[in-house]
Amino acid sequence: MFVGSARPLFFAALLGLGLATVSAPVGGEEPRLAISGYDPVAYFTDGHPIAGKPEFSFDWHQSRWLFASAEHRALFAADPEHYAPQYDGYCSMGVAGVSFAAPHKDTVDPEAWAIVDGKLYLTHTVRSLERWRQNTAENIKRADQNWSQVAGQAEPVVLGPPCRDRPPSVVVSVSGGGRRVLVGGQLALDTSGQLVGKGEMRSQLDQVGKNIEACLAVAGAKASDIILTRALVTDPEAFAKNADLRARYLGPEAATASVTAAPQLTAGPDFLVEIEAVAALE
Repeated sequence: MFVGSARPLFFAALLGLGLATVSAPVGGEEPRLAISGYDPVAYFTDGHPIAGKPEFSFDWHQSRWLFASAEHRALFAADPEHYAPQYDGYCSMGVAGVSFAAPHKDTVDPEAWAIVDGKLYLTHTVRSLERWRQNTAENIKRADQNWSQVAGQAEPVVLGPPCRDRPPSVVVSVSGGGRRVLVGGQLALDTSGQLVGKGEMRSQLDQVGKNIEACLAVAGAKASDIILTRALVTDPEAFAKNADLRARYLGPEAATASVTAAPQLTAGPDFLVEIEAVAALE
């Protein structure tokens, strides 16, 4: 890895030339913004994600990469294969393939990252990173094998309002055909972002269900299309007492429905339930 003043003359030449692109998008299309505009070099040099700046950009692999500084841009230009995240910055877990979806392209959270054997990997969310870490070597092996087929797939489509923007909800195309709607973890927030049902599991579950229902509708899906749900709850017993609401918004409970107890949700002490869902669009 180049650090400090490595290759100073070469970097100076690159900066003076304005960093000619390695590859340009076809047909004049605007290149995709890689990893939400975060600086891929910063993971190696600073040890944490840093947002890039538009004035320090570089086009590579039909994507636009942003950097926090001209120095970082020069490092990347000199050796993009080293600094770029694996699989062109798509979710490493998605490329590996998961139980509910064959190998696919998915968006990433710049905060969900790991460097393994000198290579940068990103995943869709921090929670998917936790699942990816449970079998890192095997997930990397599978993704490496799958990437040549996944690389040509359609881009993931981020769903807008009323879906939350973080974590995002997306529609992905999967190997072998078909699509999946990945509804990011939903909380008991109304359209103005206010908590509904403080201290009341049933009220919060009802609002979470309404949010999932509305987000699915954006993609043309409904409760009967749901194939997987993951719920994080502070009180599993209270959650279980509201099975009627769960059935109304999430469909019949199946083996692919999981409920995990959490002493406190990351959203804050007033939140009692968070649910993510996956629906099939064939």
